[in-house]
Amino acid sequence: MALGILLLAGCSADAGTPVPSPNAGGPQGGAALDDARPVLAPGTTAATGAFVDTGAASGAITGSVAITVDDEGIFQLVVTDLSVADGLATQFTLTADSLSPDEACLDSDWRFGLGQVDAGHDPAALVFPIGGSDGIGQGDLSFIREVVLTRAPSSGTADKACPIPIVSHAPLVWSIPDMRPGLDVEDSGATAGAMGIVTIDSDDKPIAYTVAQGDTLSAIAQRFGIALDDLFYLNPRRSPNPEDAQAFTGEVLNLSRGNR
Repeated sequence: MALGILLLAGCSADAGTPVPSPNAGGPQGGAALDDARPVLAPGTTAATGAFVDTGAASGAITGSVAITVDDEGIFQLVVTDLSVADGLATQFTLTADSLSPDEACLDSDWRFGLGQVDAGHDPAALVFPIGGSDGIGQGDLSFIREVVLTRAPSSGTADKACPIPIVSHAPLVWSIPDMRPGLDVEDSGATAGAMGIVTIDSDDKPIAYTVAQGDTLSAIAQRFGIALDDLFYLNPRRSPNPEDAQAFTGEVLNLSRGNR
């Protein structure tokens, strides 16, 4: 069995080529508001799931998954009773997209590779570390929708139509408290460095922001009364580079906790 952490991809997909606009402040932009955030205790099971039958030619896949917190506060993927009918090597990837039961190819703008399990693996629990409270998702992984089981790369030529074929996937059910109970987004109006377009919902609450030329992330966060850290929290797909405090002209930033 070979284990490791491999960052595969993490980007936001927008039409056209984004034009960077430098941020006036540093990547931290000040500490996040003190909102009495909960801390998940060691041993907490944050999410659970089970692999679905995709009808793949490789045959039946069974097994359960869980995202737990270890003794050092690190999130980890735990896979139990994994059975792969053809016995070939597989690898695990997290994705922020919800997949249909018969999804055949992994095509996501955010995916995070965890590691590979070789043929003939021990069917007992497999453990893959993910990250701590300062890692992806600003310490809240609930934006991750699925654990995807894919075929490990071989020496053959990849299928260009489907470079990452799905063997099976496990939708995650999260059971954690609100990790940012004090986060409230309110629009104070356009200001220097935050002149973009705001999208609101039926309750006149801001749910998205389209970056204008010359905008900076620190000014955008200030416009909506939140810390820069909160803006990254609301936009976890900006990983794997959450400290990149650049605003891109035309980029659409999420402002809704529900759409995270």
